Formats: sequence, structure tokens, C-alpha cells
Amino acid sequence: MKLRVPSFYSDFHCIASACHDTCCAGWEVDVDVDSQARYAKVSGTFGEELRSKIVDGHFVLTANERCPFLNAQNLCEIYCHLGEKALCDICREHPRFVDVFGDVVEQGVGLCCEEAVRLLLNANAPLSFIEKEIEADEEFLDAESLDARNSMFEIRTEIFTRLADRNRSLSKRLADILQFTASFSAEEKVCPAADLRTIWKHQTAVLLQGESLGAEWDFAKSQIAQALEERGFGKGSIPWTESEGEKIVAYQIFRYFAKSLYDGDMLSKVKFAVYFFLVLQNFGGELSSVQKEPSLQICAVKLLSKQLEYSDENMDALAHAFFSNSYFSTGAFLRLLDENA
Repeated sequence: MKLRVPSFYSDFHCIASACHDTCCAGWEVDVDVDSQARYAKVSGTFGEELRSKIVDGHFVLTANERCPFLNAQNLCEIYCHLGEKALCDICREHPRFVDVFGDVVEQGVGLCCEEAVRLLLNANAPLSFIEKEIEADEEFLDAESLDARNSMFEIRTEIFTRLADRNRSLSKRLADILQFTASFSAEEKVCPAADLRTIWKHQTAVLLQGESLGAEWDFAKSQIAQALEERGFGKGSIPWTESEGEKIVAYQIFRYFAKSLYDGDMLSKVKFAVYFFLVLQNFGGELSSVQKEPSLQICAVKLLSKQLEYSDENMDALAHAFFSNSYFSTGAFLRLLDENA
């Protein structure tokens, strides 16, 4: 089986207490059945504490929404007492993601993690990948599905190639990959005859109306709403290099584009990647208004990733908009990108 990972993947490791954020707060931490069975055998006072804080298959968070085993130094007491192998599945694997497509498995690290964002943005070259053969269970694909997968990977590779062409402006490259992907898609909604401010207001409305994943987002959301009224569509208050934008878009295409093998919707995956960066470009300052370390760019990416990518409700709302809302049509995105050119 072939494993494909971003070139920085092997450099990733949890930086624990050095992180300005923590994965162990603000999330419900599910405890898998095997881990519960292991914890049932832990002896002594710590074992009793461990079992007492698991209710209905998850750790009971503290009043300030921290995992009960996250200490004052942002270190995991389970790790400290029992070692890494004792961590439950989600704590051991998060923020990694894994997708299997027949005899190809792709792995990466979610952009809700500041160390993942740092590694992505610090690379000078366009996003690249490392492949190697591994022993793992394959997902069965019949001949027709295998052909579809290979075709999908070829299209994605062409998207990566066009996106990495630094002889053109990023706006032109983003417009190009949208039009290229649209050429493989069914006819879609026509862009409404509206000004850019109206188009952007409709696009931002889906972001602002979504499920909130915490107080940090609630504050950023209020700031975004105010900025939208004050300046409409345009450059935000923190700078983004074209290289940063290119890598962010490419990474989101890596994470989501191949899923079109199962839903047939390649275009929405590219729209999401472009939309993700347009939100960062316009509201990066607002997204980083609560936490400013280690950098405004990293804070903006990780908050937006957490709010969108880790909410099924919010991702479903965007997927529906990309497919059926004329303000999210390819033409609407092209008009916004033309303004940025």
C-alpha cells in the first residue's frame, strides 16, 4: 500500500506546554472502548481518579472546559503517569487525519494545530509530498472506482501544478484552478448581478450564522461582523504573502479534494480551499484578535480551521452553499478574485 504525506509530516510532533493553545480544552474528549478497558485496570489513587472522570464515554470537562487531566503546565497527567501508550485514540492521533483510497492512504495534520500551521507556512517551496510503501489494509475499489480515483488524482496533480506557478499572481492562479475544476463539473448557478460587497456579505453570512465552537470564536465573530460593515470586501488588517496563500489553499485541496471520489463534487472542494483563504485574507486581524502568539497568521489559520473543519454542521452548510447558492458560484468567486488581482 502507498502512503502519501506532506513533506513536513515527519517533522511534526506535539509541542505540549510550549504551545500557545491546547488541544485539551474546549473539545469534548471521547474515550474509546479499548482505552476504557485499559483504564479499568489502572490501580491506586490515580486509577480511581481516572475512572471517576469518565462519564458516558468521555472525560468530564472542568468548569473552564479543560480536560480534567490537563495540568497547570498544559501537560497531560495520563501521559505523565502512564506514558504515551496509555492515551486514548483521539488524544494519541489528534490533530492528524487519515484517508484511504483503495491502495493509497493519505495522512496529514489538521490546521487547528499551531505547530502544523507553522510547519506549513515556514516552508519556502510549494507544498510537496513524500510517498512510500507500507503494510496496511487496503480499501476495496472495483475497476470503475479505481479508474475514477486515478483520474481524480491526475486532476488534483494538475491543480497543484497550476497553483505552484509563481510566475502568475495568486489571484490569477486561484481563478485558474476554479475554472479548470469547473470544466469537469455539471452546470451550476449563475453569479447574481450584484456588487462585490453584496456577494461578500452573502458569503460571510454562512460563516457568521454557523455553529460556534467556543468563546474565542464568539469574540472573533463580532469583530468580523463589524469589519464587514466598515470595509466590505478588501484586504484585511494583517498581511499574507502569496506563498502563504498558495500553501494554505494547496493544503486544503490535499485534505479534501480526494473525498470527491465518494460524492463526485470536485468543484466544492476547490471552492472551500479558496474561500478559506479569502476569509483569512479579509478577516485575519479579527481572527487573531484574541490570541496573537506565536504569530497573527498562525492564530488566524488555526481559529478558522477549528471553527469550520471541526464542525460537521458548519462544513455541511458550506458544502450546501458551494453547490446551490448563486453567491458561491464559480462566477462569484471569479469576480472577487478579479478585484484582488
